[in-house]
Amino acid sequence: MGIVNLDYFFVKAAAVGDKVLSASVVFILGLVFIKLLLMFVDKTLVKARLDNIVLRYLRLCVKVVAFVMLGFIVLSTLGVSIVSLVAVLSAACAAIALALQGSLAKLAAGILIIINKPFNQGDYIECGSCAGVVDEIHLFNCRLHTVDNKFVVVPNNILMDSVITNASSVEKRRVDLKVCIGYDDDIDKARQVLQQISAANPLILAEPQPFVGVSAHLDSSVELDFRVWTQPENYWPVYYYLQEETLKHFKRENINIPYPQLDVHISKEA
Repeated sequence: MGIVNLDYFFVKAAAVGDKVLSASVVFILGLVFIKLLLMFVDKTLVKARLDNIVLRYLRLCVKVVAFVMLGFIVLSTLGVSIVSLVAVLSAACAAIALALQGSLAKLAAGILIIINKPFNQGDYIECGSCAGVVDEIHLFNCRLHTVDNKFVVVPNNILMDSVITNASSVEKRRVDLKVCIGYDDDIDKARQVLQQISAANPLILAEPQPFVGVSAHLDSSVELDFRVWTQPENYWPVYYYLQEETLKHFKRENINIPYPQLDVHISKEA
């Protein structure tokens, strides 16, 4: 009886050994295949000239899928029931999805941002109450730094649910100013002064030409639209330059800049 049991044990051990050996061979060959597959994916994605974050994300997806498939094949070689394993994993994935639905929303939004590319790294964007230069684009959030050098992390789902203004996606950006002069002042003279101010700054583009025009007749002043064009990165230097130089030149040329005031007339009856 002991000899029979020993023979049975050796037969079972040999069968298990064969499965383990087969699974080991499959695992090693699978690793080699995954390595070759990733090399092929890297070359293909580089030729596609995609952004680095897109390259990393697609490579990660391919790598995860390949290792999951390799795991299923190895377990199947060992004699594990794949149907039962798939059922357990499906239930676990459903529970994880319910628990992480907020994170999944951010992930989905991150994928849409990567695909649609409403902005790129280095762009200046405005989104709701947030505005700044994009430092990094991740699958769950985007990281910005503001003009006063604050670090801001914005969840991707908030970005996708808001209106995004990209100030860096075009080659030129217009700087708009509202300039007021008195009704007794010469409009042509004011226009000439403003055009001289714009011509003196090399950051202001000659084409399209700067524009000065009357936009409104206010209670105590005439409102002028002063519009110039510049490169997106020069917007704020040009904006502050125009504000300062307009005030200086108007004072020098005796052009009034009206401000709210109240005149009180008292009449004395006899």
